[in-house]
Amino acid sequence: MKNLVIILTILLTSLMASCEQTPEAPAQEPSPEAPAEEPAPEPDDDDFLQDQDGRVFSYIPAGDLLPSSGPGNMDTTIYRPDIVFPLEDAAFLNSQVYRYGGGKGEINGMTGSQCHSSNYNYPWQDTFCETRARDQIMCPAGGHEGVDIRAASCIPDTDANHWAVAAEDGRIIAPSSSRYTVRLQTGDGTLYRYMHLKMDELVVNDGQFVAKGQRIGRVWNDFFNSSGERVPTTYHLHFEMYQNYSPDEDTDPIFDQVNPYMTLVNAYEKKLRASD
Repeated sequence: MKNLVIILTILLTSLMASCEQTPEAPAQEPSPEAPAEEPAPEPDDDDFLQDQDGRVFSYIPAGDLLPSSGPGNMDTTIYRPDIVFPLEDAAFLNSQVYRYGGGKGEINGMTGSQCHSSNYNYPWQDTFCETRARDQIMCPAGGHEGVDIRAASCIPDTDANHWAVAAEDGRIIAPSSSRYTVRLQTGDGTLYRYMHLKMDELVVNDGQFVAKGQRIGRVWNDFFNSSGERVPTTYHLHFEMYQNYSPDEDTDPIFDQVNPYMTLVNAYEKKLRASD
């Protein structure tokens, strides 16, 4: 019995020593809280470009035309980064055919006068390759060869003078040969066509050299068919740009209309920044 007590005492002592030697698990430190996300900064007023009447400029991407108005042309090229915008005042690029006052405005529910207020507001919208019965290499199904630009106000309502100006230094080519077109050619061959100006009140002549920004004529609605009969159109500037164009390095370039939309966006943004 005495031996049993001794054995139990030894076992108990050994067990207690083992428990004392087991290290305690280190205390878990609280995990740091994830830093709170900082709120996105409010846009600064300087991020927005405003025209002379305080309207904030915006534009729809190139090639994104009104529904049912044509395939468009998603050309984002700024062909001439140094041109001035071809109108002196604020301007609005949008469809003259598929919006208010146009012959097909009802397709998108836009029935009414060309002086409808939404025609004279942003955003801009591209009209290059809008559906027309005309051959154009950039518009495989045929289409509108330039873009249409409304002046700062609707001329039938305001009777205002809105001036088209030279996009670059160049020479005026034979406005007398057309009843509704003025051409401007630069020294390196780029050609611009200004259509629907008030042709009997131009302030330039055949062969005249003009400086960038110089007045050419008033925005109007002159337009005639091949028989010399007047064709109704809205008051606007139709603007075209001709460049040497090739779709790839293996194809010889041809001199034809290219989409001036993003070139005009770039020029207009520079114009608005300069007026701030």
